[in-house]
Amino acid sequence: MKLFSVLLFFIALQSCTVQRIEKKEKGSLYINTSIPAHSSLAISTEDASPFSITAKKTSTGRLKILNESEEIEMEKNKTYTLNVNQKGNIVFLNQSNQGTNIQLRVYNHTSKIIQKTNLIH
Repeated sequence: MKLFSVLLFFIALQSCTVQRIEKKEKGSLYINTSIPAHSSLAISTEDASPFSITAKKTSTGRLKILNESEEIEMEKNKTYTLNVNQKGNIVFLNQSNQGTNIQLRVYNHTSKIIQKTNLIH
């Protein structure tokens, strides 16, 4: 029985993965989330002040970035950096049939960050 317990321990240890943790910058908000299929995620500030955002799609699925001036189709593991103007927001649009994972870093903001997920009809 003891041998079986040791074997299970090593199997569990082998299945664990280690993620590289990057140095986090003070004053930045880090968001790791999944956007459900046929949904959008809007990021804005409580007082409509400007902010900057870095985004990286970490899974497959079709994901677009929509802001005031452009529409960008995101590629997996590519980093996108955008500045959002006063009274603006940024929308991540998932038109695929599966959830899509995304990593966000919001910085240069002066008020509370608002996240809102909406179902696309």
